[in-house]
Amino acid sequence: MAYSAVLAREIERASSLPFASASGFVGVHVQDPHARYTPVVAQHQHRQVLDAIERREAGRDEALMREHSRIARQNMQVALRDPAAPGTPGVQLIRPS
Repeated sequence: MAYSAVLAREIERASSLPFASASGFVGVHVQDPHARYTPVVAQHQHRQVLDAIERREAGRDEALMREHSRIARQNMQVALRDPAAPGTPGVQLIRPS
């Protein structure tokens, strides 16, 4: 949508990273009754980011991505605390820094 070669390369690079691709959802709160809303919220955030890009609202886009990243980081931290958590394939391979 942005017609940016740099952005296209970065999307391609991110898609090849563990947990960054579309199939890399980290399901961490399997027993949490609110867990089913996590992918719904994430999908909504993705749509809002695309809308901000399309409208060339860089500040809004950045704020949305920062919030999305914070939530993803929190989910990852929970997964790293319990490497045996169901729905988190490959988390045993990640070493916390």
